[in-house]
Amino acid sequence: MSSRLRSGVGPSVAFLFLGMTACVPTSDNNTPAGTGGNQSGNAGTMGGAGTMGNGGTVGSAGTTGNGGNGGSVSTAGTTGTAGATAGTTGGGATTGGAGTTGAGGSTAGRGGTTGAGGMAGRGGTTGSGGTAGARGGTTGTAGSSGTTGTAGTTGAGGGVIWPNETSSANSDDWLVQNHDRISQLRPKVLAIDIGNTSNAMTLIQRHIDGLANATSFHKYSNTSAQPMLVYQLAKVVKGTSPSYTEWASQSFADNNIQMKDPKDPSGPNLTLCQLFEKGVINEVWCMATQNQTKCGETQETKVVYSSADPPVKQTPLRIVSASNGDNVTNLNCKVSIRIIDFNTSRGVGCHQHAMGHGWERYMDTQALPLLRKQAARFLNWDLNTRVMAPFSNFYSACNSNGSQLTDCIVWSSNIHAVSGNSAARSFDIADMSGGCGNAHFYANTTGTYSYDANNPDPMVLSSCEHYGMHDGASGKDMTTPYTNKMTDDLARAQQAGPCTAGSPYCSTEDDCGGHGTSYLYQSFPNYGTTAKNDDGTPMHNWWPYLFY
Repeated sequence: MSSRLRSGVGPSVAFLFLGMTACVPTSDNNTPAGTGGNQSGNAGTMGGAGTMGNGGTVGSAGTTGNGGNGGSVSTAGTTGTAGATAGTTGGGATTGGAGTTGAGGSTAGRGGTTGAGGMAGRGGTTGSGGTAGARGGTTGTAGSSGTTGTAGTTGAGGGVIWPNETSSANSDDWLVQNHDRISQLRPKVLAIDIGNTSNAMTLIQRHIDGLANATSFHKYSNTSAQPMLVYQLAKVVKGTSPSYTEWASQSFADNNIQMKDPKDPSGPNLTLCQLFEKGVINEVWCMATQNQTKCGETQETKVVYSSADPPVKQTPLRIVSASNGDNVTNLNCKVSIRIIDFNTSRGVGCHQHAMGHGWERYMDTQALPLLRKQAARFLNWDLNTRVMAPFSNFYSACNSNGSQLTDCIVWSSNIHAVSGNSAARSFDIADMSGGCGNAHFYANTTGTYSYDANNPDPMVLSSCEHYGMHDGASGKDMTTPYTNKMTDDLARAQQAGPCTAGSPYCSTEDDCGGHGTSYLYQSFPNYGTTAKNDDGTPMHNWWPYLFY
């Protein structure tokens, strides 16, 4: 592990730079029910059986179409899967009894099993047939809706997919209203390639796959865990520099991006803000090599919400910077936007590292106070209030200026941490086991970037794997052992390709401490979580907050 490269120098300073990823020290100044279809929806294609449903003129098969109500996000499309089987027996339409077997649609795409409840709604993209079923199936088109059996992909947890036909734009109220029902996010990403990358498509897919794996809940102990975040590539366009105002111009829209509103294909090319506002894209990846002037790690704006549960947008609408790089609020987009560094010279782990600083910035901006309430303890961003440290997080105590520190934090036991020789501030924390970690300081941290250290690599106890479950002594979270070697071994076991010690595949994917961020992200409360805050109120799936 000691041979891995690090991404840069620390979080939270906005600037453009050459070569290294922006990572500058932070101060303390305010500072799933079904077993449904897989991410590619392959299983869902079984819904094709529904195309035979023309015989289902009686369409009473649609009586199971009520399942579509659960899939309200997609017009009851999952009922289409029910119609799929009904359609196949539709020849006996005069009795329509065959339609009652429409539940056979549960075999349409693995997700169909939960689709019967309609929760697998995304399939409803052609689920108009399902609505006919709800009326009694007076038309055989209910059977043909079975062709959307791909809806089964949402069956991964019996929930719904976002974006969908009802909601596709960041900051849409639909995200708040359906937060706990979202079983998978499939955000559309625009890649702006300022490095003229020869193997751009290959690298992009590797990052998509890596982030999908890293967001699969407890994948380190459950190999069948489904990904929460499955990016969809919208387009790759050329760019010459990380100039955000240029990227947001009509000229760049006409000469480079060249994307139109799908609802107005003959209309003008949409600007970057318009692409975000209309939900044509949800994120931008800024592709550049290590030796180019690059984007900062994260460029984000965030709509400000109240602390209520569910949260409400502040009135009048207020949008603030949540960047760990450059401030892009001057683009004046009307929804939250995300522009993330994609270092083509580095591995997926560096992408995950940059994302980690994004979560830290959410703690600081107060744009999402409900998320902060849930996540501050996990990220060890509440040390000043939880354990009475003279700082809220270790960035203020271990200022390395880009180099690895392994003597800032000394562990006198598996839960007791004290200040070491290089610490900028003195501290003595009796019990660190209640949290997990953040981008630079993992659970057993000994200093900045120590996530790659194998000496020392202290074994500590942390709440990472049982966070918010309150299943330990005295109502605290149960703790489990943590070492860098442990997370390294877990990450290697999840590699999709050959992985032997020192192989390029592993060292590339595990760049910037990717083994540790994978473990952290796989421990985040996810779809269907039963985790609770310390005051007993429910936590929620953290991943939809990325697009609030």
